[in-house]
Amino acid sequence: MNGFRVAEVKYWVLLTLLMLGVAAMTGHLQPHHVDDTPSYLQYPLDSMDAAMRSTRTPGYPLILVSVSRLIGIAAVPWIQILLHSVAAWWLGVELRRWGTRPASAIAAAIAVAFGCTFMDHVSTIATDAPAASLGVMTAVAMMRWVRLGQTANAAMVVACFSVLAISFRPAYLALAPWTLLCGACFRFAPISRGKITAKFGWLVAPIAITTAIVTWIMLRGFTVGDFGVLPFGHQNLAGITVQLASDDELLTFDGAPGKLIAETLRQRDARIAEGLQFTEGNPSATMTIEGRWNDLIYQAVVPASRAIHGDDTITNHNAIAAMNKVVIRRYPMRYARWLALAARRAAWASAADIVMHPVFLAGITLAVLWEAVRVLAGFTVNPSASDAGLAVLFIVGFSYFVVQIGFVILTSPPLGRFADAVAILIPAWIAARIVQHFQSCSRRKSAPA
Repeated sequence: MNGFRVAEVKYWVLLTLLMLGVAAMTGHLQPHHVDDTPSYLQYPLDSMDAAMRSTRTPGYPLILVSVSRLIGIAAVPWIQILLHSVAAWWLGVELRRWGTRPASAIAAAIAVAFGCTFMDHVSTIATDAPAASLGVMTAVAMMRWVRLGQTANAAMVVACFSVLAISFRPAYLALAPWTLLCGACFRFAPISRGKITAKFGWLVAPIAITTAIVTWIMLRGFTVGDFGVLPFGHQNLAGITVQLASDDELLTFDGAPGKLIAETLRQRDARIAEGLQFTEGNPSATMTIEGRWNDLIYQAVVPASRAIHGDDTITNHNAIAAMNKVVIRRYPMRYARWLALAARRAAWASAADIVMHPVFLAGITLAVLWEAVRVLAGFTVNPSASDAGLAVLFIVGFSYFVVQIGFVILTSPPLGRFADAVAILIPAWIAARIVQHFQSCSRRKSAPA
């Protein structure tokens, strides 16, 4: 990220001021607490054993405690806005380095800056916004890596941002296979063939990321005896697996998993008797599973595991993992069906969120109206217009979405807070292409008489 020009820094200042202004007008400069907030604010930084047993990674809690002690928790939204402004601005700068026209680069940066994640979560004391910003920086670093000849030094920048994103939000573990897949695409793609100066540079980032993950796993293993990234994730999957079969089918399981299933159903029925209403609908429908998912996890599965195994997070996590394993083994096709339906849900939900976003909807409406005016006025597209930067953004942005959302649906429904964050580069590419299209138009000449 070295070597930024003065003019480019001025653009960052303007973008940041604009983002702060929008945040102020929409009430996003004040901290917003959600159910996940206490687990970050109360992270046990004073105990290695407790930290290794926590369901959170230490990246975001370290930022929170630092900001709280130096400035105050009220500054967190400001910090997250600044981080996101750097991510959006750097995308615009990188596109300009690729030779993208200024207007297209600015459109892409603005689409990221004011996307769904910014408008919904930038003031939230949780990892949604900052992890998304670090994810964008990882993607931009990948574009930079391609432009600089796929060198090891450039790959290490990709790896550093990836590890930072994972340290904030473990859902970004998918960045490890993504860097391998994306790197392989650019290693052999004609668009970058002439730029390659390091033959095996595409392996550096995934190896570095994997090394960092394995180091963390070994640290947890030798500290608390749990060789895993976190004692977290299987409870999310349990919110799906307990819906893959009927109550009668679930009660046929025996052993420790069967005991946990029976207690889960008992806890669920107790909550219903107390007045909790689970989402109505076809039990096998995607929307029904999604609607019941969170309540089943925290009102049934987690309380059931604690009732049997106590409060130790690792013991509970392993018990839930064993339960998930036996259910999926008995009903593999039902789990496969869930994956297929969740993938479809992710695709249309992400598209719907883009179209319904007020900024994007206004932009799409103006683009359609302006295109109609141009067509009626006799304009045509200059076919010679092309842009390698936007081609690279297309590969990076869409592969980023597919790989990451594929990782999400293995354990969780593709909720907006997950899907919007990984689809964040798609509106940027669309916005840049629309602007490029209008800049490439010229008036059609009348045919000679």
